[in-house]
Amino acid sequence: MKKVTGLLAILPQLVLAQEYWNGIPYPLNRWGVSVMGVNQTEKGNLKSASVEGIKLHEKIPNLNAYFLNPHDMEVDAKVQIVKVDYFLLPFLNIYGIGGKLEAEAKFNLGRGNLNFNSTGKDWNDKLLGAIGNEISKTMPENLRIKQKSEGKLLGGGALIAGEYKRVFSSLQYTYTRIEMDGDVAAKSAEVASGRVGYVVYRDSNLSMTPYLGASYQKTDSEISGVIPSTTLNYKFEMELEDLTPAAGVFTVIKNDFTVLLEYSFGDRKTLALDLGYRF
Repeated sequence: MKKVTGLLAILPQLVLAQEYWNGIPYPLNRWGVSVMGVNQTEKGNLKSASVEGIKLHEKIPNLNAYFLNPHDMEVDAKVQIVKVDYFLLPFLNIYGIGGKLEAEAKFNLGRGNLNFNSTGKDWNDKLLGAIGNEISKTMPENLRIKQKSEGKLLGGGALIAGEYKRVFSSLQYTYTRIEMDGDVAAKSAEVASGRVGYVVYRDSNLSMTPYLGASYQKTDSEISGVIPSTTLNYKFEMELEDLTPAAGVFTVIKNDFTVLLEYSFGDRKTLALDLGYRF
């Protein structure tokens, strides 16, 4: 099952120069490898839903099948990533990522209603109404459903950055896809980020740069499973789309080792830790 996740990959910026391109210094050794851990919680919007192949809230001839009401949808993800990056130019870095992901989708499934269109005959309408009410009663009143899944991810992206008098700014884009083993599937994920920071300390052994930024993430996800206490199969398609603020700090040790910590907040909460080595 295809899944995609969306994922944050942040690259080190603008510290001690090792090489030059047309007189412009490279900020770090040009090659880098790092490991990253990400915990993320994000709320989702329902795009479509179906039970036994019948789309909910879609009119069926003579029948209004509003008998399920999924809401309060949320996805938690834990991701472990290995990243390899390379500075093509002092201000342009490209990278590839690979790793694994554990996802849990949670949502409330409330009872809606099922009713038939009027036939114009009072006795017939009453009979159909009674049938619709009885069918609706077989649906759970309100269930908190959780679906877990695991998968492997691959992706890549690019970062453009620059520094002037210890003030740096950057723009970054990442795309990822994942092959999932279970019933929580994300088809694709895109993340675009912008950051502005200031190098508060720098010498030959240590550099520290706190920053503020914002990230836009768009993920198309799919959840499928069986409604508890029934034999009915459901499929829900969600769209996770958020613009969230972020804050972090980037540290370079002896120009070889990097540590990055970032937290984003709002509808999408993300905590990311990146440990890297430059060569």
